[in-house]
Amino acid sequence: MTHPRSRASRFGSSGSGKSRLGKSRLGKSGAVAFACIAWLALAPAVAQERKPIPGTSVSLAAPKGFEPATGFSGLVNKANQASVLIVELPPEAHAQLSTLFGNADVAKANFARQNITIKSVEQIAVGGDKVPLLTGSQIAPTGDTFDKWIVLLKGEKTVMLTVQAPQKAKLAPAQIKAMIASVSLGKEPSLDEKLAALPFAIKAAAPFRVIDSIGGSGLLMTVGDKNTDPSGTQPLLVVAYQPTGPVKPGQEDALSESLLKGTHNLENATVAERKRVPFAGQDGMLLTGSFKHPNGANKGFAQYLAIGPDSRFVRLIVMADESEMPQLQPAIDQTAASISFKDK
Repeated sequence: MTHPRSRASRFGSSGSGKSRLGKSRLGKSGAVAFACIAWLALAPAVAQERKPIPGTSVSLAAPKGFEPATGFSGLVNKANQASVLIVELPPEAHAQLSTLFGNADVAKANFARQNITIKSVEQIAVGGDKVPLLTGSQIAPTGDTFDKWIVLLKGEKTVMLTVQAPQKAKLAPAQIKAMIASVSLGKEPSLDEKLAALPFAIKAAAPFRVIDSIGGSGLLMTVGDKNTDPSGTQPLLVVAYQPTGPVKPGQEDALSESLLKGTHNLENATVAERKRVPFAGQDGMLLTGSFKHPNGANKGFAQYLAIGPDSRFVRLIVMADESEMPQLQPAIDQTAASISFKDK
């Protein structure tokens, strides 16, 4: 599956509170599954009241100590660095992701590309249905090992819920399964509700239009009628937010380069210009240049990056045919100028 939504997750936000500066290539089948990773949870869920997760169709019984996240759709436990991330995808994504989640060998091979070791694949009961649950672990850039649980659900949207916690938290699998079993899927939030839940403010300038938010921390826009664009013919604009990371103001140049080279299809992009520009209320960095798309087209790109308070950063990247970039530039500039960090 290659659609604008699946590509969005490759542009910066992991939901983990840690910046991922390395490669973010994903397999075609279930690409979003690997890019949107977060860390969850402690304590049994069944004793807690089921509450909705802002900006999603998900309600669940949050374990004790967890609170709504401010940088992505999910929950965080600040005491033990655990969290849960919820990503909602189009309904048609479920069939393709089911192939990935339903076969242990396929799951192990594909998640290994993201340095995630899948140890088991099982079916658990959620709302009267059996759903696939992957259990595994991942070594973070810091060297710490995190336990992971990833579950695939189907409602009005395809829902992927990822749990992650440091191994030292010693979460019991039964606790995680109890929390997952409490999940209820309701009506999909409106686009306005999703935009309101984002950790940054933004306004799309025509001809760009919003397709959807991603994981409560990113936004996808395009120009054209297609919401899914497997061949990559339409302009694509992605904004991704990272809640915190090992970066600080003044490191925009190095971070911009690392993120660009870690973006799918832009690994070998040519940077024609880099300069400081105002962005998101900060002294930001703008990279512009070109690359060859797999469809054979010569594409142009522009990437804006700003590091804000508490090492938060926001990134906007737009890609379009080189011939289209000049006429899109005013709308790109207006959209970029509308972005600002929201108060935590």
